[in-house]
Amino acid sequence: MRPQVILDEASGEIWPANFDLTSQKTSSKLLPVLEVIGTGSPQSAALSCHCSYLATVTRGEDALNRLFIINMTEKRFYLLKRLIEPCTALLFHPYQENTLFLATASCKVYSINVDDDSVIVMEGHTLPVERIQSGLRSPLVVTHNDREVLLWSWPSVVLTSKMRHDDRLKVIWAGHVWQRDELVVSFISGSILIWPSHKRNTQVHIEAPKGLDFDFKAFALSRGGEWLVGGGKSHLLVTYSLVSRSVTQVVQLPTSCSDIFQPVFLPPVHPNYSQVLALLNSTGMLNIIDFATATKLKTIRSQRFNIDCVNVSDDGNFLAVTFVNSTTKIYPVRAFFPEDPKNILISQIEKEEIAFRIVEKREKVEREEEIRRRERREKSQELQELLDKNKWYKILQEFKAYPEKYRTLIWLSVLEVPRNYSVFSSLLDKGTHTAFEGLQEVLELPDGALFRALQGTLSCLTHWAPFLASVDYLPEFVFPFIKMFHSNPLLCFEVTLTIIMNWCCLWFEFWPEPGITVLNVIEQIISVADPSLLTHLIKLKVTAEDYAWSLLTSAFSKMYYYQESWITVRSVLDKAYVLHSRLSEMHLPKNIFEAFTPMPRDGLPLFNIGPRDTRDEEIENMERNVCKLHLCTKSPGRSVARNSVPDTVHRKQQEEMVYFVGQNELQKQEDECLESILSLRKRHLASTLPENSNCNDSSA
Repeated sequence: MRPQVILDEASGEIWPANFDLTSQKTSSKLLPVLEVIGTGSPQSAALSCHCSYLATVTRGEDALNRLFIINMTEKRFYLLKRLIEPCTALLFHPYQENTLFLATASCKVYSINVDDDSVIVMEGHTLPVERIQSGLRSPLVVTHNDREVLLWSWPSVVLTSKMRHDDRLKVIWAGHVWQRDELVVSFISGSILIWPSHKRNTQVHIEAPKGLDFDFKAFALSRGGEWLVGGGKSHLLVTYSLVSRSVTQVVQLPTSCSDIFQPVFLPPVHPNYSQVLALLNSTGMLNIIDFATATKLKTIRSQRFNIDCVNVSDDGNFLAVTFVNSTTKIYPVRAFFPEDPKNILISQIEKEEIAFRIVEKREKVEREEEIRRRERREKSQELQELLDKNKWYKILQEFKAYPEKYRTLIWLSVLEVPRNYSVFSSLLDKGTHTAFEGLQEVLELPDGALFRALQGTLSCLTHWAPFLASVDYLPEFVFPFIKMFHSNPLLCFEVTLTIIMNWCCLWFEFWPEPGITVLNVIEQIISVADPSLLTHLIKLKVTAEDYAWSLLTSAFSKMYYYQESWITVRSVLDKAYVLHSRLSEMHLPKNIFEAFTPMPRDGLPLFNIGPRDTRDEEIENMERNVCKLHLCTKSPGRSVARNSVPDTVHRKQQEEMVYFVGQNELQKQEDECLESILSLRKRHLASTLPENSNCNDSSA
């Protein structure tokens, strides 16, 4: 009988007593050197870097999950932990033999010393961790689920970075390529994002080949860090070159290799096979592939139980294969390679089993790569010239609109958004702001992804500028930008912040009153373009707050713009351009704004556009002017010349006048003091109109 361990007790010995794992390293027989029999549901298993330990989690009859450690050196096993939550990921550190990482459904990751049972809790995820990754010489440990990627420093086990993204695009694999110090994240669409550590704000994007109509389910990184392969429910295996930043080939697999569930690169233990890939499909069949020549070497399957997962030791000597019956078998890796490749006859294997066909391959020699780099530089330079703001402004003046297909790209270039994810992530990590926790009850948006993007952007803005939490129209103002950029929360935040800092800087001067300075400019434009219209509006007591403020605070997305109307939006825009062309230089709205300032690339701008500080002198002058206006227009009785009346009579009339005003119009003056800024603005505008308009107004 082969050596085995039965996990039916808290501790025990490996049978037989003369078990010696090291003597089996070079065995070429495809037979298990150790069989670990668990209980209950399928278990997770992990081998330590030199195969001194095997960790396995099994579920007992009491519904508790048990973490067992099989010590190969001391030939014994023992129960290390009892877990309430099921295990979701298990990994030994690649060069710290006794350090085990274990993730549970409680969203926590535990760093466990299997010798002394000491534990470090790694908290930061909001969803259960699906995978843990660490390279042989990597200073980082990467944990991720389909929405979050967290980076932990090693050996201090301190959270250093966190990446979150739109939940519509799931993360399938994430890892640190220590050979080039890069963070690589793979998505369900087959696209790859790479962040070089020395340029953390720079993203390298590798798109999946066009025409692939399937979701990617698994990725694997080669042991040298130069290749990344990915596949899913398909016969295709896509190979990415992380060195040349491109897709190098797409290989069509035979039917027995379809629906890839877990790919694993095996260590180079055979001199004739430097890159060998183990492919586990969803039917529980394990295929060993020569990655260099795209040929199958061996197939491992069980007649009774499917293979659930595989795990290889980092020294490359042993492979742990876990079956659905809660049994783990350890095989020597050398047994998965043929003895002599010359002895492999095609006639001995079914044609379908070796019929790998390269669908697409792009071999790059140095000269071709240099030509492509030069072409990329030239295209990048042309693109920068094409996206020059001055040129786009001239196009906008000429055609009054940008092409629909490129509008988003053009505005991102014009606004010069930095795409600083690290800054955005620090705000995102603070969670939902308390001011917007009940936002869903108010808005009731049917699109969940759109609502989360809106809530996240609003929370980030208020974490950056707490004053904005009191701005009741902020969701209405931000929503149009969310509609345009909701697939990229980073752009939602940066575009909105840039617009607020540059074009909303005068909105909050007199908070909670409207932006009086901006409204004053609007009325000045009307007074220049059509004085009679402004006179008519003043007669009706209609101000710019009534017809302009709601347009501004909703970012020009009111009901008029998306319902049928007698006047088209294009006509309104044409009229706006006509008004702009008639204004003199002194009346242009740009005079009240400072020069455009893009968002800084290495941080956040200072929010210093809140309400003005109260100035006692201004308040006194304002109140004095208001009182003078009322005394001149509301004084009772007939006018009496001051010089013709004795001082005592004049003083008495003044006292009666003050008493009259104070008695009859006290309430009115109190109301007008609250709106005094608006009142003064109206009178100021009326005084600037032509004389005939003033006469008509006064006669009215």
